[in-house]
Amino acid sequence: MALVARRVGLESWREAVARRAAMVDRGSACLAAFDEACAAGVPEHVAAYRTLDAHGCLDRVNLPGDSQKQPEQAENDQIEPPGS
Repeated sequence: MALVARRVGLESWREAVARRAAMVDRGSACLAAFDEACAAGVPEHVAAYRTLDAHGCLDRVNLPGDSQKQPEQAENDQIEPPGS
């Protein structure tokens, strides 16, 4: 299983952070941390990952080869997050 930050469709990294953080009622804290990191010059994709990681909001994705999942399910989890 891998922990990832990812965007859905054409959403920005900021929108992705807001979406994931809202799922666990941490929206304002995550957005503040993301904005602060970006203002400090951290690339948006790195700021998103670090912010979501710090707040426990990363997506958990099954990777192909994971012995606990069927290959088809692991591949689908990379495309569409479980529970979405």
